[in-house]
Amino acid sequence: MFRFSGFRDGHCHPLFSARESDGPILDHCTSVEEIQKEIAKHMAENPDLPWLDCGSFSPEIAATHRLHSKLLDAVASEIPVVVHAVDHHSIWVNSAALAVAGLDTFVPTLQNAVVEVDDDGRATGLLHEWDAMQLVYHHQPPASLESDLAAVERAQERLLAAGLVAVQEAWIDPGMPEAYLEAVRLDRLKIRVNLAPRLDANDWHSSLAFAKATRSKVRAAASPLLTCNSVKIFIDGVFGNCTSVMHEPYIDGTNGKPIWTPSELATMALAADNAGFQLHFHAIGDAAVTMALAAIEHVESCNGPVDRRPVIAHGDLVRSVDFELARRLGVIFCQQPSWAVRGPETARLEEVLGTDRVDRLYPVASLMAAGLTVSFGSDWPVSAPDPLLGLFTAQTRLSPESIDSPLNVHESISASQALECYSKNVAYQMGQEHSQFDDWVVLDKDPTQCEEESIPAIRVLEVGVAGRKVWTAG
Repeated sequence: MFRFSGFRDGHCHPLFSARESDGPILDHCTSVEEIQKEIAKHMAENPDLPWLDCGSFSPEIAATHRLHSKLLDAVASEIPVVVHAVDHHSIWVNSAALAVAGLDTFVPTLQNAVVEVDDDGRATGLLHEWDAMQLVYHHQPPASLESDLAAVERAQERLLAAGLVAVQEAWIDPGMPEAYLEAVRLDRLKIRVNLAPRLDANDWHSSLAFAKATRSKVRAAASPLLTCNSVKIFIDGVFGNCTSVMHEPYIDGTNGKPIWTPSELATMALAADNAGFQLHFHAIGDAAVTMALAAIEHVESCNGPVDRRPVIAHGDLVRSVDFELARRLGVIFCQQPSWAVRGPETARLEEVLGTDRVDRLYPVASLMAAGLTVSFGSDWPVSAPDPLLGLFTAQTRLSPESIDSPLNVHESISASQALECYSKNVAYQMGQEHSQFDDWVVLDKDPTQCEEESIPAIRVLEVGVAGRKVWTAG
């Protein structure tokens, strides 16, 4: 047996993931017909559902089928049905969901989101990015405290089984903190969680007030396991639907639109820093990364160079000319190593980005060589929250089942470096350096000494948090 400081996930969504798992799991489906079958089965087993939220459909299905609300209507027409895309930046909904959102009669034009329409201007059932998706989500019945508490417990069991001792909950909206606070009150929280309330570009002053109120409640709960020290800021979307913001346009000449204007982003970032929050940006495109750096630089110019540890989550493309500024500002790049592989989605990336940019994706080694701190996260439910899988992909740039060549093997790192990215570096990101000796994971093999191909099969035997053993393998 081999004992290490516990794994940490620098960017994931446990409550969202567990809520979604209440519905049918569709990740294994390879066709619309399989999705329809799973939804029909779930509906038959749960006839009194008022709403169905499930996921997720793969890029291959979206690429090979013309997804439409009518395809979901065929198996579920009475209640709203929402199916997440695997990247969770798009949803596919049925006609009942379009109707409850008013999208059956009117389709708005949005600044940085899209409601797809057919040739007659009618919504097809595909919605991309938050301002479009929330038109439907706004009408979803709120989860009960009881169901969310159960979701938190399911999520933490999944995370502990993967050897994780701490996670950055990277998107908290109203109605979500209560489940974590209830878990603390009932002494059911076993894993360290840092909440990051989302600052909405449409009304960030109210969002910041919510973040402050949430932090006050968390502090009052006085648990060493629960904190609320960060705020989440989306700057752009994702490559798959061309909503990430690029310095050079996509191959088809289009470009994503940033969610914030530069001046509003800088003003908000300064206000959040004044309130004592760590800034945690979602920035995937290289221009979005540049925008995040400009906002951080503005904060430093106004408030001075203090130890604020700003985070850029993802940073899938980063211009090398931005490395030095990021290093000077103390930026932490939270990368997702499980994404750095070739797979069915790579063809889509080649199509929208072109070969030159695909050859620069997920620059883990380059960021580290430039003196930047790189932490790792899963973005669960986008990827499975399994650090051992991430350790493998970070070294090989391959998925375990891959028959393809590695993706940008020049960006691979060593086993010891990958382990630090999942432990020491996330602890630094989350301000948890002091807890590293109080948290541990016991594995049946040492991932820094065994053959690379053996890493995904390493077993987690035991997990300890805050000096207490909280999980053991059955």
